Amino acid sequence: MKRFLILVLLLATRCVAATYYVSNSGSDSNPGTSTATPWLTLAHVNAHSFSPGDTIYLQRGGTWNEPLIVPSSGTSGNPITFDAYGTGPAPVLTGAAPALTWTYNSGNIWSAQLPAAPASATVLTMQFGSLWGQYKAPSPTCLTAGVIVNPKDFCSYGGYVYVYDSSSTNAPAVFYGTTITPILTVAAGYQLISVNSRKWLTFQHLKLQNFDKIGVLVWAASDNLVFANMEVDGMVPNSTNPLGLYINATSPASIKIYNVEELFASKSGSDKKDAAMSFLENALATVDAVAAREIVDPNKFRDGISKIIDGTVECLNASTWAKGSPQTSGVAHQP
Repeated sequence: MKRFLILVLLLATRCVAATYYVSNSGSDSNPGTSTATPWLTLAHVNAHSFSPGDTIYLQRGGTWNEPLIVPSSGTSGNPITFDAYGTGPAPVLTGAAPALTWTYNSGNIWSAQLPAAPASATVLTMQFGSLWGQYKAPSPTCLTAGVIVNPKDFCSYGGYVYVYDSSSTNAPAVFYGTTITPILTVAAGYQLISVNSRKWLTFQHLKLQNFDKIGVLVWAASDNLVFANMEVDGMVPNSTNPLGLYINATSPASIKIYNVEELFASKSGSDKKDAAMSFLENALATVDAVAAREIVDPNKFRDGISKIIDGTVECLNASTWAKGSPQTSGVAHQP
């Protein structure tokens, strides 16, 4: 009888879903089962085996410069859920490299070693504040004469990224007076969420940004998935692969996407205007439009464009696109 009771208790314990927490202030040596003892990295999540019904919470306001590779499947009625906890902005998964240590190399070139994960990472796109740099292919290396010769030129080779900087004392961020953000990629594509032959999963209240390949990749025998209230913004120009959510699964029966194509729907008119102005300014800055087109009064030019944006926002507010009806695309509702 005692053995029977022990067996029942063990089975009951196994049926209770567990809750795990991940925070930028955590530690992978923690049990991860409370907000006071959270895990630190998604790599630790990727290596853990979860049971049906488990929930993994990422702390709001946190940023992870690493992918989420889902390790386990749920079951019907007991999906494994990835969600957010706490207050503040949605947790961010980004393809941007973590802070790099720049070292003066020679001539006009500084270099920084790329992180070990993902393996064989390289950099094909780099942001200098709101501007995009010019990628230069190694020929045969990045240090070959004539490869990196102009401001904002950069090159990636052998696990390092190299950037133009004519100062031997001021690191690139100081030289350019802004943040330098390399965007990581690998030959097979650097997706921020990878679902490979996993089933019965729910993802919600997450934000993916700064990736130049695929935000969410669903492939092989993956099925019965839900993606809800997520924002997936590549924001990287000239990508050669699909951005957002790319489904390449084998005959899936149910993959649901809720609250999509509503990047501005829940925002105020002024927020929509600011967002649209940001897109426009980045585009103008990228091609140095102010200088190339000889705009003598940028402030008046901005005011004129602002009037156009005001009208565009009014159109958005009056359209069905902004009224919150579910769609199916790679950009989801503000988390």
